[in-house]
Amino acid sequence: MCKFLLFRFLLLCPIKIGSGFNFEIGQRAHEHLAQLIGMPTKIQQLIDTYRTNKAFPHNFEPPDRDIFLVFGDAMLKTFPHDLIYYGLEDGTFVGHQLQPRQGMYREPGESGYELNNNTATMGRMQKHLNSCVDEAGGDIPCIMRSGESYVECIDDCNVVLKCPDELSQRNCSQIRNNSADEMFDCESSIKWCTSYKIKTFTHNHVNNLGFIPRTAYCVDFSGKPTQTPGENSDLGKNGLGNCYNSNGVTPVHRNISGDFAYCGGGGIICNTTFVGGYQSLNYDPRFRPWYINTKQTQKPNWVDPYFFFYPQQQMGITYSHPIYTTDEKGRSVFTGVLALDFTLQGIASFLTENYKNSDTIVAVVEEAEPNYLIASSTGSTGIRQVMLDNPSQPCPEIDEEDARVQCETVRIPVARLSQNPLDAAISQSFEAHKNENFPENKLVPSRVDDLDAIYASQTRTFSTEEGIEWKIMILSSVDSHSGDTIMPGEKEFAFLVAPAVIGFVVCSVFLFLFAKDRNQNEFVASDQRLTKAFLLSCALLNAASLSMIGPNTNAMCLTRMWMLNFFFVLTLVPLLLK
Repeated sequence: MCKFLLFRFLLLCPIKIGSGFNFEIGQRAHEHLAQLIGMPTKIQQLIDTYRTNKAFPHNFEPPDRDIFLVFGDAMLKTFPHDLIYYGLEDGTFVGHQLQPRQGMYREPGESGYELNNNTATMGRMQKHLNSCVDEAGGDIPCIMRSGESYVECIDDCNVVLKCPDELSQRNCSQIRNNSADEMFDCESSIKWCTSYKIKTFTHNHVNNLGFIPRTAYCVDFSGKPTQTPGENSDLGKNGLGNCYNSNGVTPVHRNISGDFAYCGGGGIICNTTFVGGYQSLNYDPRFRPWYINTKQTQKPNWVDPYFFFYPQQQMGITYSHPIYTTDEKGRSVFTGVLALDFTLQGIASFLTENYKNSDTIVAVVEEAEPNYLIASSTGSTGIRQVMLDNPSQPCPEIDEEDARVQCETVRIPVARLSQNPLDAAISQSFEAHKNENFPENKLVPSRVDDLDAIYASQTRTFSTEEGIEWKIMILSSVDSHSGDTIMPGEKEFAFLVAPAVIGFVVCSVFLFLFAKDRNQNEFVASDQRLTKAFLLSCALLNAASLSMIGPNTNAMCLTRMWMLNFFFVLTLVPLLLK
């Protein structure tokens, strides 16, 4: 049997990931999100335990405000989130925020009361009309602006109907076999809700309307409202300080007297409801997305990212959990919503701090169309503020309150992201993964023409039972070389062609001689089929080496990756069989 050298040159696609693709980055990002998103359920369990132990003696009604603010302060110091709060069906709102460190409170009741109404209704609302404060600390009337929303009761909000969720809308009388257990389970799953309408105030309204403000408070180290000099605690500053109004100059000194619900009800008058209050906003929890969604579904949920009422232009997500009480008929009545806020900036900070100055880009994108950006290591926010009457124009620099009425903040789909030069890589890589149905165990290459670069990327799914569906995308830059080709005229050309041609000719000659003398006894006694297959494969293997010649194209890259390997294995198979 003849023996000769088989020359083999392996040339793969002209692409190389400079530092190697780090698959652990996706795992770390997934673990960080899971830790952040799983935190609200732990807090919810703590609150349920507190309520069971009667730590909130008035069951979240206004007299429990300070107790909840102290509790919320402890939660903010223990668990990293931005805001913990609750809203009730009567309009009550209590919350504690981390940055800026402040308490928030809204008295129960409905905004949208007419200012020239001389009836008893106006008499009851007069205390709310005079409870707003300007930037310098002066008392101003709480008057609604055009475009703002308010709640209008149906029969004084005393009508209790089945809640709109699927379980509550079932007809338990239609249960088959009338099983007692099934009837009990069905009736127990029914939730009952009060009825009201959400309306919008416009200039077409005959009279001006007043509102019940949500007030922001300075708080002491424990989280209780204060205006005592030297007691204001702001985690963004060093130590304790004084409580100032929004202008940062005038000290807060508010002691408005009235029979506010915070005082305890029953006509009790106190002057501590607005102590430490330095800012007033028209805000009712009942027309906010986190509240509406929870009332409709009657189950814990994550609201899709939306623009927080405060701070302005901040995108965030809210975990909401329904609150229930049992009425005199034994029914489970929807009372309100407990919620926790997380700004998307928290996720973005984690990504930028770890990957901004690296060769890796990490982005989190909503899976649902139109695939809005959640956060990115490039620092892009995926939002912009535009004029309400002309979305093509950016919002000018105007007062925050005017901006709320004249401008709107819109989100940018990842396909149109352009806040950072690297955003083009995110957009095109995401589209490439989307076209392949987001393969998680596969690297998908993308050529980004705007950057004249190539990226290899991977996606991981992040989802929760409460409704979050996100995609984590990891991109790594790829080095592209166009000078590693073998073309006619180059010195490597002869070193490739000569052995390939000689090998092909030698193998072909042996194959011809073997076929010519196949009737001789020596050849008849041997296994001719395997020997012929071996010689034919050798000839083809040497001929395949010529595929290395020519420019690198997508077709040639794919061909060169398997052709030599295929014929090399094909050459060895007859030897192994024989």
